[in-house]
Amino acid sequence: QGILFSTPDSLKAPQDLVKLYLHESNRVYRDKMVEEKDMDLFDKLQTDMVKKFYDDIDETLEQTKAMNMFCHFANGVGEPKYMPVQSWQSLNKILVDALDSHNEVNAAMNLVLFEDAMGHICRINRILESPRGNALLVGVGGSGKQSLTRLAAYISSLEVFQITLRKGYGIPDLKADLANQYIKAGVKNVGTVFLMTDAQVADEKFLVLVNDLLASGEIPDLFADDEVENIIGSVRNEVKSQGLLDTRENCWKFFIDRVRRQLKVALCFSPVGNKLRVRSRKFPAVVNCTAIDWFHEWPQEALESVSLRFLQETENIEANVKESISNFMAYVHTSVNEMSKSYLSNERRYNYTTPKSFLEQIKLYQNLLCKKRKELAAKMERLENGLEKLNSTSAQVDDLKGKLAAQEVELKQKNEDADKLIQVVGVETEKVGKEKTIADEEEKKVAVIAEEVGKKQKDCETDLAKAEPALVAAQEALNTLNKNNLTELKSFGSPPSAVTNVTAAVMVLTAPGGKVPKDRSWKAARVVMGKVDGFLDSLINFNKENIHENCIKAIQPYLQDPEFNPEFIASKSLAAAGLCSWVVNIVKFYEVYCEVEPKRQALEKANAELAAAQEKLSSIKAKIAVSQFQ
Repeated sequence: QGILFSTPDSLKAPQDLVKLYLHESNRVYRDKMVEEKDMDLFDKLQTDMVKKFYDDIDETLEQTKAMNMFCHFANGVGEPKYMPVQSWQSLNKILVDALDSHNEVNAAMNLVLFEDAMGHICRINRILESPRGNALLVGVGGSGKQSLTRLAAYISSLEVFQITLRKGYGIPDLKADLANQYIKAGVKNVGTVFLMTDAQVADEKFLVLVNDLLASGEIPDLFADDEVENIIGSVRNEVKSQGLLDTRENCWKFFIDRVRRQLKVALCFSPVGNKLRVRSRKFPAVVNCTAIDWFHEWPQEALESVSLRFLQETENIEANVKESISNFMAYVHTSVNEMSKSYLSNERRYNYTTPKSFLEQIKLYQNLLCKKRKELAAKMERLENGLEKLNSTSAQVDDLKGKLAAQEVELKQKNEDADKLIQVVGVETEKVGKEKTIADEEEKKVAVIAEEVGKKQKDCETDLAKAEPALVAAQEALNTLNKNNLTELKSFGSPPSAVTNVTAAVMVLTAPGGKVPKDRSWKAARVVMGKVDGFLDSLINFNKENIHENCIKAIQPYLQDPEFNPEFIASKSLAAAGLCSWVVNIVKFYEVYCEVEPKRQALEKANAELAAAQEKLSSIKAKIAVSQFQ
């Protein structure tokens, strides 16, 4: 190795290096062998030494490649020292721990940290750790620019800010967001990464502000005059503490310098099309004031690592085939890439296959696998159920065969008995025919009686329906009565005659045993209404179907009085009007009920006759059935 890295520039060809290596390393052995004239052994040794020389070079280059990676977290995230990475394994462990820590406090990111991704994280982190470090990340969509930037920012203890596009979002909104980040970085001294993607450049004028931010840190008209004064006042003490004059210019310069140190810009742009080329010409700071990290196609190792990672999380895949499936997925993606290049050369048309396409391929595989497994499970279940039913049916068939054999013997015996019975039936058939004729005649009689009963029942129901409104009206009249208005009625000292007539009519109608009271004065009525609750219950529970004839005769004069009208009496007393309506409707109900009662008695008699006829018919039919059975 010492020879390799100290060789003069004049030695360019590999054979010169070999000669020098042999000269320096084997001079003594060569001279000795020449002296001993053992040239065959010398040629063999020379061949072995050349092979060892090239092996040493390969090993040295491999070690140099493996260790040629520097970052600020080589010894751990909490120890920011710019040191070389010892190995990919140690770097992977550090980054996995950092990712787990990030996912505990932020939105979870499911990243596969293969070597290429770890290299990008180191580069992005190195850019963010450098003074005024801004990054331009160039790569097709889905290559991990945003996710890796968020992880690198987390490692550097930087917050991440992205604008949120909404309807009508324009330059004033972007200025307001940038102003807030300026305050956070310049006044509060909080390190922040301003992450911006192609999709967030809703207007190309946005890049004018970004260009100014990258080039000088000063964006015209970002703050109003009063806001500028507030900022200067906020940093004035810090300017003094650094031994500077707290002039307006020094304070503002201090603020802008801190913003440029603390506010990092990370632009995630795609190289597809001519947008990046045009933006580079129009906004030179996008290229000149940033460190460019180009995200190339994922290498084979990355494709295999990512697919294997997702397959490890997929259930119902045998462990011994997961690696083969991941290799095939990587092969499919790379073969499409090669075919896209051929398509471009032949047809002059682009077909972009991005890492996002590869992730979609994995997702498609997982979805199809899940769908097919469900279909297969359903078919297996259906097959198992079918087999189970076939086995069950076979067992039932065997059981039925056994029963059928036993029943055939029994059937033979019953056939013999039936032949004997047929001979007896011939004799009984004539007898049964006569009894059936009698049954038919009785059935006709029952039908006639049933028709008559139906007519009478319908007639009764029609008449009772006429009494229903009167009964409902009486109930509604009682609903208008309550303790308060009855108490009010009872408190009248000398009520109008219409009111006393109502109370007298109530006393007549409710007279027990038809003993109509002679004293129907207001005084006697107040005594009857003495206990309002008891009086009201007696009206509610009044036996309206059994009113004595004397009561009906005695109440007629009151009903014939023109003033005995609920509407007229309502102007005197609402309680008296309710009592009046109750009396009128109870009498109406009783009159209809008296008309219906004879019909109801006739209906009951007819029902009794129908029941007797039906019982006789049933007896005859039962007798016929017994005769037929015998």
